[in-house]
Amino acid sequence: MSTQRYAGKVAIVTGGSMGIGRATALQLAAEGAHVIACARRQPRLDELAKEIADLGGSFRPVALDVADLDAFARLIEETAEEHGRLDLLVNNAPSVIGGMILDQTIEQWRANFGVCVESVFIGVQSALKVMQKQGSGAIINISSVSSLRAGMAAGAYSAAKAAVNQFTLCAAMEAAPYNVRVNVVAPGAVMTPGLEASTMKNKAMQDAMAGAIPMQRIGTPEEMSEAICFLGSDAASFITGVILPVDGGKTPQMHIPDFDLTALDNQNL
Repeated sequence: MSTQRYAGKVAIVTGGSMGIGRATALQLAAEGAHVIACARRQPRLDELAKEIADLGGSFRPVALDVADLDAFARLIEETAEEHGRLDLLVNNAPSVIGGMILDQTIEQWRANFGVCVESVFIGVQSALKVMQKQGSGAIINISSVSSLRAGMAAGAYSAAKAAVNQFTLCAAMEAAPYNVRVNVVAPGAVMTPGLEASTMKNKAMQDAMAGAIPMQRIGTPEEMSEAICFLGSDAASFITGVILPVDGGKTPQMHIPDFDLTALDNQNL
């Protein structure tokens, strides 16, 4: 059900042109926020701007790579100066460079940390300068269940997202006395362009992935945006320092290999 819980509020979403960022920007705008979304691809931002305009929402697209840390900090500062406030920052822009440890270069390792960690640090630091003065605000850092569980060919990415988790907890402690909340949403498998590319749009691969999730399906960007918009809203006013997996039950799942029960006799059951 549509609400206006973000009416009059100002929000910045990074990586806003596709997937989770796009769904979040749409929901925030539909709920009354003025949304500033940045991403590297201007055409996709223009498409999003048109869709939000058709909904009657307030939106500003900004072509920006958050790896340009100075430009990202300026965007946050200038947004706060223009509107006199900043209520929500969603650090969503992803960088996923997979590879086995023996094959991965130090440049690829640093590339994962550059976007996943360094841009989050700059975003949080810049947003806190504004939010602590105004005595309110929320920051949502997007991590991954890969930060909580190990997997093959994901060492650099998993380590970077784990760093985001711990940095978020520290930021939450520093921000709490100022009524500023900092939390993590950790998505599981979500049907985004990134997942489609990693599975080469192969339905059999996607079905196998879905079958390994307790809820037996892959999540949607809209389900992630619901969690993000809840944590950023006044409905979560006493929640800070939380790492929230949104993964269909995958993170707590205990893996038990399949076996044939009929091969066991009654005494062993």
